[in-house]
Amino acid sequence: MKNLIHILTVLVLLTSCNQQKDKIIIEKQILDKLSPIEDPNFFIGKHKTKAMVLGVFHFNDAGLDGYKPKFPFNILEDKRQVELETLLNKIAEYKPTKILLEWNRIKADSIVNEKYQNYLKDSFDISEKSNEVYQIGFKLAKKLGHDRIFCSDASADWFGVNLDWDNYDEDAYLKSQGQYKKARRYDFDAFYKIGDSLKTTRTLTELLLRLNNPENRRKDHQSYLTKIIEGAGDNYLGADNVARWYRRNLRIFANTLDITDFDKEERLLLIYGSGHVWQLRQFFTDSPDFDYVEPNDYLISRE
Repeated sequence: MKNLIHILTVLVLLTSCNQQKDKIIIEKQILDKLSPIEDPNFFIGKHKTKAMVLGVFHFNDAGLDGYKPKFPFNILEDKRQVELETLLNKIAEYKPTKILLEWNRIKADSIVNEKYQNYLKDSFDISEKSNEVYQIGFKLAKKLGHDRIFCSDASADWFGVNLDWDNYDEDAYLKSQGQYKKARRYDFDAFYKIGDSLKTTRTLTELLLRLNNPENRRKDHQSYLTKIIEGAGDNYLGADNVARWYRRNLRIFANTLDITDFDKEERLLLIYGSGHVWQLRQFFTDSPDFDYVEPNDYLISRE
């Protein structure tokens, strides 16, 4: 009886394998018959561009993005400057050809590049400037011999629901609609507090390794789809707020696309607050024009 069961099991496995092989052959035949324009991987251009988004926490963050940091971090300390040099050496291995920064393209690009040119000539001192644009962006660009940097951020105006903002009570509205518990059922502040507290025990590279872990970025993005996307029916405040965030990131992607030269082999590095990573990563992954590069591939293997 045992032998019979074994034989039947083998036959089932062989049949399943054959069916799978037949399926692969049929799919290949279908793909072979597609015209190039129908191929989802089809790229029109000379060179696909590699893109990496390095998610960072803001070195002088005052809590403008929601959670207010409670643990100090001073990138200007000697210890942190040593850690910063280690980080820069790791990211430099990626060999980015252009560095894109989280400052407004229209308002800041010419001003920032004037400062960068002066920095190259040692006439603009960043030794007391803690912003990551200077400490990572300027220093990395100089290390790599770049003659300019690129501001690629964009604003997104409010096109959402009109409310009496002076008298609007968010919690009261959610409670009146029976949505309060649903909107508050996840404690994202605890997640942010853990990351904040690690500033006291982890190196800069270790902190960014955690920030750029795709699962942690997905966790952060989930707050937009649970906590922030509150309201419905007569009040789409949350959905409109999330749409505004998407619009800003899409504009950043549009700026990146505009800056990219597909006639050259380019390797882009975007240095942005980690909250941007999930969406930008998705845009680059979905686009036929880019090959996305995970920053942790460089941070981990060279740790």
